[in-house]
Amino acid sequence: MSGQWFLFSVDLLALFGIYLALNLSLRLQLGYTGIANFGLVLAFTGGAYVGGWLPIRLGMWLVEVDPSLADDMIWNNVIIASQVDLSLHGSPGTAMTILLITLLAAGAAGALLGLQSGYPAVRLGGDYLAISLLAFGEVLAIIGNNYDPVVGGPLGVRIPDVWAWAGDWRFMAASLANCALALGVWLYLDSIEKSPMGRMLRAIRDNPDAASSLGKNVARVRLNVMVTGGIICGLAGAMYTLYTTGVAPSALSRFDWTFLPWVMVVFGGSGSNVGVLIGTFTFILVQKLIISYKFALSFLPFDPVWLQFLLMGLVLILVLNFRPSGLVTEKASYALSRREMAKAAGKESL
Repeated sequence: MSGQWFLFSVDLLALFGIYLALNLSLRLQLGYTGIANFGLVLAFTGGAYVGGWLPIRLGMWLVEVDPSLADDMIWNNVIIASQVDLSLHGSPGTAMTILLITLLAAGAAGALLGLQSGYPAVRLGGDYLAISLLAFGEVLAIIGNNYDPVVGGPLGVRIPDVWAWAGDWRFMAASLANCALALGVWLYLDSIEKSPMGRMLRAIRDNPDAASSLGKNVARVRLNVMVTGGIICGLAGAMYTLYTTGVAPSALSRFDWTFLPWVMVVFGGSGSNVGVLIGTFTFILVQKLIISYKFALSFLPFDPVWLQFLLMGLVLILVLNFRPSGLVTEKASYALSRREMAKAAGKESL
C-alpha cells in the first residue's frame, strides 16, 4: 500500500509541476495583461513536438546506435529509443545535454508560436481576441495528425528517457524537475509583481486606452507577453513529453491543455499566484483520486469517468456565480512599502 501511495504522490507531483507552470503562464497573460488566451495548447504542443522530435535524433548522434535504423526513424523509433536508453543509464552527462538542448529548442519554438499567433491577434480585444487564439490552437493538432515525420502521426513516437540514469528514482527525479520549472516561473512572476512592468501590465489590462494615452505601446506589450507565455508553455510541453517518454497528437487535446487550465485558474483566482497554485493542486488531486478509485465509485448512476467533468462544470458555475474573482483575490501592490509611503507622507506634511 505504501508503494502505491508513493507512486501516486510522485505522479501527482509531476503533473502538478507541469500544470502549475502552464497555469502561471495563463496567469501572466490573463491575470496581469487581460489576454484571454484560449490557445495555450498551441505553444504547449509545439514544445511537446520538439520533445518528441529532437531527443531521439540527438541520442543517435551522441551515442552509438545502428545507423541503418535512421533510414526510417518513425518506424524504428522504439528500437532506437531503447538503444539510446541503454547508453543513458550510465551517462547522466549525455542525458542532461539532451535535456538542456531540447528545452532550449522547445522554448524557442514556444516563443515563435507565441509571436506568430499573437502578432495578428494582439490588436484585437475581448471576444475577437479569444476566438482568434482559440482557432490558432488547433493548427498543430491538425499538422501532427496528418504529417507523420513530425511525431509519427496519430500513433505518436517513443523517445529516449533522459532520466534513465536515475534508475529506481527516475520518476522522482523527473517530478522534481517539473516542479523546479514551475518554481522558476513562480519566481519570475513574483519578481514582476511589484515592478514597474507589473503595474504597466495591470494598467493595460484595466484600461488599455488610458495606458495608450500615456505613451504605452499596448499592442507591443501584449505581443511581448504572448511570446513570454509561449516560452513557458513550450518548456512545459517538452517537460511533459520527457516525463512520459512519448508523444502523440491525441494526448495533446484542447480540453486537457487549454480548457482545464482555464478552469483551474478561474477557480483559484487569476489575480494571485497562490490562487493559481491552490486551483491547480485541487483539480490535479481530484483527477488522480477519481482515476485511482474509479472502481470504488461504481455505485454512481453513471460511468465514474464522467465525474471529473461534472464536478469541474459544477465548480466553475458556483465560482462564477458566487466568487467570480476566484478563491484568492488580487491584492493591491504598491511601488513603496507602507512604511516608506508613511515616511514620505510625513515629510511632505512638514
